[in-house]
Amino acid sequence: MKKLLFASAVSLLLIGGCAQNASPAAASGKRTSSAGCSSAKSCEELGVRYITGDGVRTDGHRAIRYLEKACSMGRGSACNGAAFIYADAEGGVKQDYRKALDYWSRACRLGDQTGCANYQLAQDKLKALRAGK
Repeated sequence: MKKLLFASAVSLLLIGGCAQNASPAAASGKRTSSAGCSSAKSCEELGVRYITGDGVRTDGHRAIRYLEKACSMGRGSACNGAAFIYADAEGGVKQDYRKALDYWSRACRLGDQTGCANYQLAQDKLKALRAGK
């Protein structure tokens, strides 16, 4: 379910043409840093490209770096994306449920309704696990 939600968000970004504005260095596969994006939106777009492999070699560590930067700049959907990468250990990123919950919580605080729903689902699952269900 959560992969479907993230895939839907990625699809919306790509269909909307958002990924077309990624830096030329990222598109060519050249090394870029998170300083290479100038806005929360462009950082998120680069993160999405690195996790989906759209025009670049898939790299979960670069994806998370860009998504975390976009999240820190106030982009809730980027927080949601970062949470999925940590929860699912995508792209070679070490699985970290605490970070995933933190990013879903941030997404929700920033008004991202998908992030709120994912945070609630994760909290409910955690409660069920603690109750032994």
